[in-house]
Order: sequence, then C-alpha cells, then structure tokens
Amino acid sequence: MKYKLYEEKQAHATMLAVWNTIKESIYGGKKVVLEVTEEKRSDPQNKKYHAIIGQIAKQAEHAGARWDVEDWKRFLLDQFATDRGMEGGSVIQSLDGHRVVQLGIQSRKFTKAEGAEFIEWLLMWAATNGIDIKEPEWQ
Repeated sequence: MKYKLYEEKQAHATMLAVWNTIKESIYGGKKVVLEVTEEKRSDPQNKKYHAIIGQIAKQAEHAGARWDVEDWKRFLLDQFATDRGMEGGSVIQSLDGHRVVQLGIQSRKFTKAEGAEFIEWLLMWAATNGIDIKEPEWQ
C-alpha cells in the first residue's frame, strides 16, 4: 500500500486505517515493513530541470569542449551535490582496472524539495556563467 499524505486530518485517518491492517498481519504471524518517505520530485520539476540543462548544453563549454545533455547533467549534478555538501559524487577504478567510473547523485531520487532546490541552483549557475535561460522551453 502506498499513500500520499497532504494534511493532518487525512494523514491521521490514514494512519489509523493502516494500523488496523498492520495489526491483523502481525497477529497473523506475518512481518510488516513500514516505510515513510518524503514525496519525490514531480514530473513538472523533472521537465523543467531537463529543459534548463538542455539550454546549458547548447550554450556552454567545459574543458574547451562541447558536451551533450547527459554529460552536462552529470557535471551539474556533481557540482550541485558538492555545493550542497551532499555525499555521493565520486570516481573509482573500473572492475578491470582500465578506466575510471563516475558514481554520483541521481536526480530521479530527489525529493520534491531537492528538485526545487536543484532548479534554483541551475538557474543561479546559468546566470553566473553567462547562460541565457528562456523559460518557455519547459512550459
């Protein structure tokens, strides 16, 4: 079961109903896992930050080269994580020892709040780096 809880009365009623289900399972000898998480980033947020990254990729260079949208997403997510003091961005030797593999933060795991913060950070980064972001591309 998965519930989206938005306000106190609805959340309270849902928790009472869930307790009855949990109680029946436990009394029946079953183990139950209850997980509470923040709401994940929204589809409009996802669309917006991908549109911004697309505009950055069209205009920006890094290390003297142009990079595609996926490469820019990795660069920007890594810098965002660093600026926020988040753990997760690192590089490590490949399994066969011949390459370097980037491990890092993934935007699909963002909460709604992190998604909003990433959008604001992208807009700030773009402005600081002379990138012209046009809003209609994500509306």
